[in-house]
Amino acid sequence: MNLMFAKKIKITHILLILKVGMLAFFFLSIGYLSYNILHTDRLLTAVESRFNALYSSVRRFGSYYNNADHTVLPTGEYNHKDVGLLIKANDGTDVKCLSCGIKKLRTQLETIAPDNIWTIAVFDNQSAYGYFDPMRPEYRAAFKRYRKEDVMERIVKAEGLDETYREFYGCNIRLSEPYEESGTDKRIRSIFYPIHLQKKLDALVVVDIKDSFINTIIDQYNAQTGSVINHDPAHSQYSRKLTLPCSDKGTIEVGIAYSDIVKMTWFPSVLIALLYYGGVMLFRRNSHSLQKDKMTNFYRRDYYEPRLKKQTDFSLLIIDIDHFKSINDTHGHKKGDDIIAKCAKRILGLIRQDDAAIRWGGDEFILSFTNMSPNKLADKGEMIRAAIAAEPIAGLPVTISVGGVYAQDTQFAQAYKTADAALYVSKRKGRNAVTVAQG
Repeated sequence: MNLMFAKKIKITHILLILKVGMLAFFFLSIGYLSYNILHTDRLLTAVESRFNALYSSVRRFGSYYNNADHTVLPTGEYNHKDVGLLIKANDGTDVKCLSCGIKKLRTQLETIAPDNIWTIAVFDNQSAYGYFDPMRPEYRAAFKRYRKEDVMERIVKAEGLDETYREFYGCNIRLSEPYEESGTDKRIRSIFYPIHLQKKLDALVVVDIKDSFINTIIDQYNAQTGSVINHDPAHSQYSRKLTLPCSDKGTIEVGIAYSDIVKMTWFPSVLIALLYYGGVMLFRRNSHSLQKDKMTNFYRRDYYEPRLKKQTDFSLLIIDIDHFKSINDTHGHKKGDDIIAKCAKRILGLIRQDDAAIRWGGDEFILSFTNMSPNKLADKGEMIRAAIAAEPIAGLPVTISVGGVYAQDTQFAQAYKTADAALYVSKRKGRNAVTVAQG
């Protein structure tokens, strides 16, 4: 019976943890999903801001270009500050000195897009010379194949940049769609910025950025905010789109996958359930220690007496262990405590769950019953007396004296006085007896 009860209690505890865990998971996942949805628009704003910051830095290079010094150099390849210069004209060419400015531009761009700036290139309009940071073999080979009008035809006109000097509020810069760069197979996007002077296209600045730059922004944003927004709309159940600034078709899409929400909320849900369970168990343990006597598992007198004082109907038994002082004096207090604990255990096994067992003091106990007639109260007292006397307790023969009262429309003090008087009647009978009176 006790084993079945223990199993039932264990199952109840497991069900409590599961219930709290499921509720915690439901509210956490809904809340975390809402949090991520809120941040998708903020993330797209952050992406847009980062690209606009790149554009602003690139535009400032126009002023540097227009005020740069000139020098005349013969055909060939040059390197200054790790910036490559290719000149393919047959005679001396008037070249802008741009290496220092290009390095400064890279430094500025790297603060906005660390480790994501692939190449910075500057071409003069007639494709007579070009700067490359860094100079890669693929660029060297490609530039040598350029014809006189290649920059104008392949990029400027194709991207609609030939008259951007007329733009005032619009975009005088363009961002390409992602593509794989020939020769390196690197997936990049290109920022094109034409430099005009007196309505004439002087040069074109090209900044290649890694297509992974957007993923970098998303990862950084997720790390800062604790969100799980992704750049994989095919596996997302919620998504938002953004057309990148200065790009006609450059649409990106970010989303939220429910699987990521589950991954992020299941562990906190389990933790909350366990913490809740631990809190409940601690509360119950503390409540138990305030309510129950540790030795007997009976109610403490200071906890239960106020309840008794509020009652008006009583079915009480007062129990006293016979010759208990003699047991303590002869066998010691440890033996006495052992007898009290084992007597209490036998008594608990003979009363109902709704009945109250109270350790009134020392070896004196009060049992308060509900819905019990005088005859049944006397029978219960006799049953308990016989169970205590039936077998030795802690190796000693032990008996109890019992006094009871059945009373209605009275106060506890009077009921207790009547039961206590009945107890002394049992003791005068020679102890190991039961006496029940009616109040």
